[in-house]
Amino acid sequence: MDSERRSRRSVDPTLALTYQLAACCAEGIDAMVVADGDGVPLASAGDDDACERVAGRLVKAGPRIREFHGTVLDGGQRWDVQMHKLDLGDAGEIVVCAVGGTAQDRQRQITRSLAGATRILRAA
Repeated sequence: MDSERRSRRSVDPTLALTYQLAACCAEGIDAMVVADGDGVPLASAGDDDACERVAGRLVKAGPRIREFHGTVLDGGQRWDVQMHKLDLGDAGEIVVCAVGGTAQDRQRQITRSLAGATRILRAA
């Protein structure tokens, strides 16, 4: 029998995404955000300022960029970031961003969040 990893659940997609992102932050990430195609956060966990600035900056800076690994500068702040866009078909695109931690931490949590966001949003 498989062990259930999720300790908190919700039928509300925003709350379910927030729980999933908070679990990522508990594993070495400063902030996680899922944003719409305009860079507006749909759910986030961790450093709120980083979530809003990073998501908005990445969407505006590279509308055609599907993935980004690097540093984002904004308002005198510096964040190490990994971002991946996920196409949800008719529902549009979402952006999943991991901020802080090591490059390996960010990669692991992006992979985890993409799977979680896909599962949660398809069930909504």
